[in-house]
Amino acid sequence: MTRSQLRRVAIAFALVLGAANVYFYNYAAFLALNHPDSDIRFNLYGDPQIEGDAKLKREPTTGKYDLLVNDYYLQHIYASTIAAFRPQYVVTMGDMFSSQRTNKEEYYKRIDRFKWISHQVDANMAPISGSHAYLYLAGNHDIGYGGETRAYQVNRYTNNFGPLNHDWMVDFHNASQSSNGLHQFAIINAMHLDKTRDEQFRNATWQFLQQLATQRSQHPEIPLALFLHIPLNKPAGICTTHPKTNYTDGFVKYQDYLSPATSAYILHCLAPTLVFNGHDHDGCLSAHKIRRTASHPVALGDSGNTLQISDDLCRMNFTEIDTYQAEVEAFGEATLSAVAGSDLTSTADNLVAEVTVRSAMGAYGGVTGIFDISRDDSSAGSHMRALGRG
Repeated sequence: MTRSQLRRVAIAFALVLGAANVYFYNYAAFLALNHPDSDIRFNLYGDPQIEGDAKLKREPTTGKYDLLVNDYYLQHIYASTIAAFRPQYVVTMGDMFSSQRTNKEEYYKRIDRFKWISHQVDANMAPISGSHAYLYLAGNHDIGYGGETRAYQVNRYTNNFGPLNHDWMVDFHNASQSSNGLHQFAIINAMHLDKTRDEQFRNATWQFLQQLATQRSQHPEIPLALFLHIPLNKPAGICTTHPKTNYTDGFVKYQDYLSPATSAYILHCLAPTLVFNGHDHDGCLSAHKIRRTASHPVALGDSGNTLQISDDLCRMNFTEIDTYQAEVEAFGEATLSAVAGSDLTSTADNLVAEVTVRSAMGAYGGVTGIFDISRDDSSAGSHMRALGRG
């Protein structure tokens, strides 16, 4: 090959490489060009799990560069998708950090890094203006599982990321948090739904859950979308994760899915339309079918009483659910079934779609979930759509 030919090959290669870099750097913007408009939009980011001092101790030289590259990668994911899709809400699905056991100094270093990564501040730590709100879910790497959570972990989380549990209404005329609206959203602290060593945390979570159940019984016509870090219980084979829970002294040490009893309560008593979670880095799309018309009385131990559909279950507190765990699980098995995949535009009654958002980490493709709600003028209703954008 002559020098002239080599030059032309080199120029062509440089042009192709340059075009590829421009395309991939602006990938989110290109995707957004063909993305339908919506009235309300959520950008969902799964389990970034940014690392820090422990990695530097393990890998003094390479760890520094690995953290730097990872921070820039995640920052590009957040910044480019926020700019391209212009959401009203930016939701990180939990596990902002890689460990719940960091000391105070390291914790606040990661807070500053995460603010930059999630496009809240610029490189000089000056706030970036925007019309979207930032929301967070507490994950096991943020406050620990129920068997290990300590008060200082909860306090520093709530001081920096907001309440563990809260709900709000959104309408089409004002897509921001308000007391009245057409759609209801709730963030639930999944870490303390099942057996928790410090009962005050579980009690606070279940009080919120029961208040939400009361609201739902009064206004079942309002669509509800739930956000919680740990997925609902389902049989093996539907997602890549298998149902597994480990206990220490009777309290949750590790958990892939919420318990069957807790999942039954959420599905029957909150009657959500959609459930979003993280935790499982691979992501998953599934649905839960609820047989609300079934009559399936279950005997509650030797009390002579029976558990009927919905009303009796929804009046139980977590102590009663623990006491009658086997009976509640039997009730759930008789009235619930989970399937892989679902049409998230479906409005079928008694079908709850569950979206486990794939991790935003580079090993999982830097995926961002897009959740849209659009007004349907033809039916005076609304249309929900959830998509993954890699």
